[in-house]
Amino acid sequence: MAVTVAKLYEALREELKLAWLNPGVTLDRVIRSPEIHRPGLALAGYFGFFASNGVQILGRTETHFVKRLPVRRQARNVKRFFAANVPCVIFSRNQPPPKGFLEEGTKRGVPIFRTAQTTERLFSRVVSFLEEAEAPETTYHGTFVDVYGVGILLLGKSGIGKSECALELVERGHRLVADDVVRVSLRAPNVLLGRGDQLIRHHLEVRGLGIIDVQAVFGVGAVRNQKRVRVVVTLERWSSRVEYDRLGMDEQTFSILGVPLPHLVIPVRPGRNIPILVEVAALNQRAKDMGIQSAQELDRKLIERMAQQPAGEA
Repeated sequence: MAVTVAKLYEALREELKLAWLNPGVTLDRVIRSPEIHRPGLALAGYFGFFASNGVQILGRTETHFVKRLPVRRQARNVKRFFAANVPCVIFSRNQPPPKGFLEEGTKRGVPIFRTAQTTERLFSRVVSFLEEAEAPETTYHGTFVDVYGVGILLLGKSGIGKSECALELVERGHRLVADDVVRVSLRAPNVLLGRGDQLIRHHLEVRGLGIIDVQAVFGVGAVRNQKRVRVVVTLERWSSRVEYDRLGMDEQTFSILGVPLPHLVIPVRPGRNIPILVEVAALNQRAKDMGIQSAQELDRKLIERMAQQPAGEA
């Protein structure tokens, strides 16, 4: 991975209320490891297996320990610590840096931050940010909704009705995650998370109405920031020359970042209530997750019925 300190600072500055203690240094240092390190042993003088490529977090324990060291030993260990070329240092609980720590860090060009957050909370947020930053990602032109707890990615040509479908779903009590630009990242094996672009998050573009702020109009319960992608639904214009799936026996898949997802193609024409079909698709996926396979179950019953009929009986 190769995430700059500037990217981390911009992403977490407001949320963690990060105070930049030496703004004279640049933030172009690269965080080369997702491993977060609490450098207690290093500051005690032991640098074996020191994870110097990751973010360094100093809590109350580490800070008080350094302050208790003899002056010479403290100065020597702090110099060796910064000489290891750490990307940045963050103090939790608004801990003031030990004597000489800020000066040595500034001399070496290492950004030093401070936050009122607990060490555990700080650790958790930095880990989450780094996991997100290094995750493989792709972008789709579509609409992403949370329907009955199932993340459904709506795809289709421009003007097919993706946003209108999402608007109807929101009005029926479901939630919008993203419209127009959907960013999908691989967070764990077979786990895809979808979210919207930061600038247009929670907005819908509906032809004839313009831009709608879904959160402002329908409330905070009508939106969410991210959701796991479980099903892909492609909307396409009805064509009499296309044979659409009527039984659901042969399940199609749609691959995103190497992860196969259930894929449904829903033909659109006047009179078809697409939002209801999307709701049923979500409920059907939940049933499948619980081991209920409607098409396969019907097929089994038909085979049993035919096997019970006498030979030659129609």
